[in-house]
Amino acid sequence: MKKIVGFFGIFALIAGFATSCKEEENKDDENDHQKKLVKVVDNIFTYEFNYDNDGRCVSLYSYINEKEELYYKGIHKYDGNTIRIESYYTKNAKDPNITTVTLNSKGYLESREFLSGKLKYEYDDQGHLIAEYHHNTDGSVDTIKYEWENGNLVKKYDDMYVFFYKYTNSNYSSPIENKSRFHFFDPYSSFDVFYDFLLGEPCKNILVSLYETVVSNGSGGSVEWDDLDAEEELPYQWVLDKDGYPVKMQYEDGSVQRRELYWE
Repeated sequence: MKKIVGFFGIFALIAGFATSCKEEENKDDENDHQKKLVKVVDNIFTYEFNYDNDGRCVSLYSYINEKEELYYKGIHKYDGNTIRIESYYTKNAKDPNITTVTLNSKGYLESREFLSGKLKYEYDDQGHLIAEYHHNTDGSVDTIKYEWENGNLVKKYDDMYVFFYKYTNSNYSSPIENKSRFHFFDPYSSFDVFYDFLLGEPCKNILVSLYETVVSNGSGGSVEWDDLDAEEELPYQWVLDKDGYPVKMQYEDGSVQRRELYWE
């Protein structure tokens, strides 16, 4: 199964895995009690997240599991609604790659600017991400669209691929409440989790099945679930902690892929 490439540079979803500030007081109360993701371990890498006293992610480190060797370091510096991300991709790197992230008035990711172009994000009235636009340095624009139903992401598409998201399947007959605030925009990624928490309101439930199909000539918007001829179903298996947060996830895409998630 393939994935949409490029846009998240990518679980470098990530440019700012921070608890975003919300306008409504009840949202603030929810964030005060929200657990924070401090570590993710997948088949190859370990990712560690560090926070300041305001609950903002100030650094992200990733290590190659077998070697326990530093693979990536990201330093996040906040100034109002702007986050400057300094990314070091080798252990001895001295000159970082710079990404500038801008948040809107609700704390949602509005834009990301880096060497290869600029990403802009669009949300609906409920705060759900409905489009992202990649403005390339050659003047072209790549677009990903998102469709929602009943508080859940149900479809994502660009000019090449369409993804359908399901929240029940043969293993999970009832939807699982999403207490983690994950969006599941890019289920393949572990690295971009930082950005994921800034991309508007999350899915109401936890993703349990993903379907993909290939399209041509930008026809993804016209493909419906009823006429889907997907390559295969990608089912997810989850283990939750006593508070309902996901601590283990597994899926098989040619080989078994595992994630372990640690919360505090």
